[in-house]
Formats: sequence, C-alpha cells, structure tokens
Amino acid sequence: MQLSTFGLRVRRLALAAAAAALTLAAAGCSDDGNTGPATPRMFNQVQRLGNPLVSEVLLSKRSHATHGTIGPDEDGTLVAPEVVDFLTTVAGRDPAYINAIAPALIPDMLIVDTSKDPSTATWLSTTLSAGWGGRKLQDDVVDLALTAVFGSALGDAAHATPQLTTDNLAFDSPAVTTSFPYLAPPN
Repeated sequence: MQLSTFGLRVRRLALAAAAAALTLAAAGCSDDGNTGPATPRMFNQVQRLGNPLVSEVLLSKRSHATHGTIGPDEDGTLVAPEVVDFLTTVAGRDPAYINAIAPALIPDMLIVDTSKDPSTATWLSTTLSAGWGGRKLQDDVVDLALTAVFGSALGDAAHATPQLTTDNLAFDSPAVTTSFPYLAPPN
C-alpha cells in the first residue's frame, strides 16, 4: 500500500512533533541538578516590612525607599542611626532604654520559630522576654510597638508618654479560624 504525498507529509510532521516532544521531555528530566532558568534573573526588591513600627514610625518618609530596597544585613549602618535618633530626640529615651529595645528593632525582621506552639507567640518577645517571636493575628502590633517606644514596657516610666501608646483602633475581624485564610471575610 502506498501513502499519498499528503499522507507522507502528515506522517513526517507527526514524527517531527514526537521527536520535539521527546527532546523537551528529556531536557526537563535531566539529572544535572539545575532546576532554574539557564540565565540568572535579577529582581528588584520594592518593599520590606518586617516590623511596621520601624518603617512607618521610626523612619522619616524620605528613608522609606532606602529601607524598602535593602536587606536586614544593611540595617545596622543605614537604618539604625535614624532609629536611634528618633528614640533619643522624639521619644526622649535614654541610651540604656535604647540599647535594651534596639535589638528588637534592628535588624528589621521578624524571627519566628515554627517548632513552638503558635498560641504562645508574642511580638517583641524574642528580645524583651527571651521568647521566640512571631505574633497572633489578633495581636495589636501597632499598640505594642507604640508602647515599646513611648510607654513603660521596660519599666522606664520616667520617660514614658502614655498618650502615645495607642492608635485607638481595635482588632475588628469578627472571627479567626483554624484554616486558611484564617480571617473572616472583610467587613
């Protein structure tokens, strides 16, 4: 039986498509250990917000872009001086208080030990009470942060400014669930 010219073309195209599919499959299953793209990609970090207090309260607006594009490893030289200046001049804190709270603020990152019971998470606990960090969804991190800066969280009542320790907003989600997305629908 002879195939027509059209039939031969279809058969050749099918064989070529099968060969191309096999080549792609073999390339996708290689054992070279490289699972990423052949050419390295560069990404630009546009924001970093580990601790809202640092970028939104302790840094001036002009510093937000710098803070958002650097990593925590650069906080000691690029962010710390402005944070210390705010704590000294605006919050009126003495060096001992600043030294006690600074490790919770710089570097600006949240440390969470996922091997711990999530119900025991507390913000700032890593530094202030030898805890393990993290936070619960219903934690009012803004009030906690303002208390740490302006309140007497470490017993420094002489330099506290209690009227600045709250944003006067409460947790307003009607429910926290045990499954993703954990919060009730927006209200």
